[in-house]
Amino acid sequence: MRDATPEVHARGAELVVVGCGNRHFAQGFREALKLETPLYVDTERASYRALGMRRVSPLGFLTPKVMRNFWRALKAGFRQGRAQGNVWQLGGVLVVRPDGAVAFQYLSSEAGDHPPVADVLAALGS
Repeated sequence: MRDATPEVHARGAELVVVGCGNRHFAQGFREALKLETPLYVDTERASYRALGMRRVSPLGFLTPKVMRNFWRALKAGFRQGRAQGNVWQLGGVLVVRPDGAVAFQYLSSEAGDHPPVADVLAALGS
């Protein structure tokens, strides 16, 4: 989604990242990912639980689909650095309208599971 930030902004929206690591590491995370959007930290993972985002066990990283996701990320140039926060926590993507209505929700089912960017942008409208 980070690469789609200009398109998100062109549609009058904002991309917001919520991480579960320690707030002291947020600046390094921002710099490593070259984030130019708001970044919040939820060390207690309350927002993750409220949204029903899942966690995986260590064995959850050994599925064929996760391995394919891993190789796809490597080929695209992504490298996992030192992890902060809960490494077992999965994420997701929400599009929330100004009135609080959720226009799009995608909860990851395993590591490397992300929605198609086109689906997220479509939920934003034009």
